[in-house]
Amino acid sequence: MTTLSSFKNLLEKLKREELKSLLKFLRYYQETGDTKNKSLHLVETIISDPTCTVKDLQHELYSKENYHAFNKLLNRTKDKIYEVLLFDQNLSKPHYSQRNRIVFEIRKKLVQSEILHLRGINDDLEAFQKKIISKAKQYEIYDSLIEALHARQRFMVLKGGKKIVEQIDREIEKFENSRIKVQRARKIWTRIGAIINQSNSPTHYLDDLIEQIQILKKDFEETNSAIIGFIYFMLDVEWHQVNQKYKEAETILHQLLELILKRPSIYTRTRHGEVLMNVANNEILLNDYSAAVKNSKLAQSYFEYKSINFDVSREIEFFARFYNGEISESEEIIDEIYNASRKRNTPFLYSKRAYLFACLCTIKGNINLSNDLLLEVKEIEKDKEGWNLAKRILIIINRIETKDLESADLKVLSLEKFIKRILKFRHVRKRDVIILRILLKLINESFDFEKVYQQRKNYFDLLEGQDPDYAWKIKSPELIIFHEWFKKKLRETSIRNKAKVVSNT
Repeated sequence: MTTLSSFKNLLEKLKREELKSLLKFLRYYQETGDTKNKSLHLVETIISDPTCTVKDLQHELYSKENYHAFNKLLNRTKDKIYEVLLFDQNLSKPHYSQRNRIVFEIRKKLVQSEILHLRGINDDLEAFQKKIISKAKQYEIYDSLIEALHARQRFMVLKGGKKIVEQIDREIEKFENSRIKVQRARKIWTRIGAIINQSNSPTHYLDDLIEQIQILKKDFEETNSAIIGFIYFMLDVEWHQVNQKYKEAETILHQLLELILKRPSIYTRTRHGEVLMNVANNEILLNDYSAAVKNSKLAQSYFEYKSINFDVSREIEFFARFYNGEISESEEIIDEIYNASRKRNTPFLYSKRAYLFACLCTIKGNINLSNDLLLEVKEIEKDKEGWNLAKRILIIINRIETKDLESADLKVLSLEKFIKRILKFRHVRKRDVIILRILLKLINESFDFEKVYQQRKNYFDLLEGQDPDYAWKIKSPELIIFHEWFKKKLRETSIRNKAKVVSNT
């Protein structure tokens, strides 16, 4: 049963052109005489007063309460709205992607083809079916393509004989194989994507990833399906990035961009933007920040303003500008997308951006605001190894910056317990373990930065080195690079000590 609230929601979702079509459609079927079509009356009343209640509408339509008739009217009118959504003039609007419009068109034409065949209207049927098949091939709409080939085969049995039937049989077999392999590619994409999102270390999925890439590569070469090619290239980029082969990943991304621009079966503006986002992200990994800014901004032009994808591309621009030393610009961006995330049901993104904003506040010396933001960082606490550790270390840094050393001491001991606990069943980077050891030494030496640095110089050499287990990683949660922050505190301490010596003499 359709409720009034769901009916109003459906009306609100209609584009202006669709609403005009609906009103014309209802007026066309308006009853003769002076009796007004109730569906039209219902829609016009809700448009004029969106706050009207069930009782208001019943009295307007029936001059009394009549729930049974009103509910039937809602359902009838809803069905008419669904019919209007299928009008060619509405399906052809640009709020659908080109591929979606073709899918709608082919499915409607398949129904038309069946009706023509059943009615014996066969003069143009062969040409009609050929157009459907051609479009379905071009856009890799395999279910509809196979259905259209079967329909053509039935029609051509008497007209073309055994030869044409066998030819169509071979085509059906070929495209059935392509359909199965596209389905397999989509399953691989969904499964591997879920594994990557939930994994705490690439080592957990690398072997599986390599195996699936080989399957996709073979299927792509066999079928030349752009859908399979898109998934193959995307996972191949993931493998190369995990293995820090960023130049090779860049080459693959440009092949992917060329593929989506040439093949209409996979092109959408959203997908174009997503590939550009990946290009920009990879350029950050290559330390080409200016190019990353350019491509992240270009990606934004392919998304709806303030959509999730738009904000993700803004986040990539934030990282590019931050690493490029454009602190004011990056602060403006993170402030914008942090506030945008508050309004959406995306708790992890909201927590992540609150943390990034907090890092920037700490860098600029606004520790109070940083601490306030960290209080909002809840969801990333579920990410035990990465973002949660980074959050805990930032809290310690903030305590030290405000000389709240007793609290910093307690937070370091808490961090030690936390890492020991998760080491039993999860991976923790060796870099984070070394940072913990430095912090423990720092509290044991009463926050004497110079003494700790001299005694643990080997640790700092590891943190500043190239060993992937210990080296800082770009795009990691460690936005404030620990060893650089420590050396900055060391310099500040040295300057203060020198100033004391001078004043004493």
